[in-house]
Amino acid sequence: MMLVNQKLEKINFILLILILSTIIFRPICTFLIILYIVFQIYIFIKLKFKIKFHWLTLLISIPLLIEVLMFWNNDYVYYGFKSLEKKIIYLFVPFFILSSPFKIDVFKIINYWTKIMCIILICFFINYIILFNENIKNYLNGIDVWDMGYSFSRSIYHNHAPALNLIVSFCSICSLYVFLNNVKKKKFQKFFDCLIYIILINFVFLINTRMAVFCSILGSLFITIYKYKFSFTAKRIFFITTLISIFVVLFINFFPYIIQKYTTVSFRNLDKIGRLDDFENPEGEIYNSLVTRLSIWRSAINLSKRNLCVGVGASDGKRKLFEYYYETDQMFLFKYKFPVHNQYLDYLVKFGIIGLILLILYMIIPFYIGCKIHNSLIIYYSLSFIVSNMTDDFLIRFDGTVYSCIFISLFGYLYVSNQDKYLIKR
Repeated sequence: MMLVNQKLEKINFILLILILSTIIFRPICTFLIILYIVFQIYIFIKLKFKIKFHWLTLLISIPLLIEVLMFWNNDYVYYGFKSLEKKIIYLFVPFFILSSPFKIDVFKIINYWTKIMCIILICFFINYIILFNENIKNYLNGIDVWDMGYSFSRSIYHNHAPALNLIVSFCSICSLYVFLNNVKKKKFQKFFDCLIYIILINFVFLINTRMAVFCSILGSLFITIYKYKFSFTAKRIFFITTLISIFVVLFINFFPYIIQKYTTVSFRNLDKIGRLDDFENPEGEIYNSLVTRLSIWRSAINLSKRNLCVGVGASDGKRKLFEYYYETDQMFLFKYKFPVHNQYLDYLVKFGIIGLILLILYMIIPFYIGCKIHNSLIIYYSLSFIVSNMTDDFLIRFDGTVYSCIFISLFGYLYVSNQDKYLIKR
């Protein structure tokens, strides 16, 4: 019986790694999630494990609970079910992970995940260089430089750059965490872990979405400071600062557009909020700029005031927003059907104040867990996900939903199981 349990535990471990590693490949990941659910049902039925239910399971399932609670508010039942379908993972995965009869080595899973993701990205980058070398030449010659990260993301099974970089950014911080905390490893293994971090952080800068870059830089500093908070010396601070400075200078020299993107492109024309049609060529001048996002957010806030308590429904959020663009004569936004690009405002429009409060509760769960078990990686995950969803709406996407559901469930497992070796207090 013990041998059988060990084999099943290994299968469980492998399935979780594979699901995390294939988030960016939707069909494969969907198949693996279904396989994982069937496997878990088999375990509970065949081996007759005692079912354990924890209150945290309900909190992690909040995105699904909101959809069910507000289902009556949908004008179109079909689209309501389509929206609900995206959250079905919350019905199974949090319960199976938190109630797992097997031991789940969360940080070992994360360690393997960082290595696999690094290999996947390297392979696709080689493929990108071979098949899309014109894009690289254009970038280096200053032509369509803003499209570099997005075109690379699209070459990886048509991924959306901000969503891909959210995952790559957290993966890079995980690799740094592994490097700093696995003190028993040999020098070669430590060097290999450091190399993985360097490669992954370079991919974050290559894809070059603002929030992911911001989170990666601050996350690297946070994880390092948390690790050495009681042992910082002037020499160590100088060494870290020098390394960061050299990396930034070298990267900017190779990708000079990064300076332009984070200065003039992002922050110009802020006096034109809500008046984007005043531009002669808005596609070329402000398509990816902050003024466009702010115009969208202002429209979403104004629309939400009409149904402040319960919103307009999950099936009607985008449609109502597009209708508002047309109603207020914002033809540039209406032409390109811009979504909210802010998860909090997206929930405010769809589910009103009730939905927004429940979403905030969902977002702070991992922060509570991280503080409770004193783990810097979990605290960082929570803060990065909270901040990243201010400029995008990842919970309406397959990759964002699976990413958040799996990781919050794994961190919840640590909290529930309370394994001493995960309580890293440094």
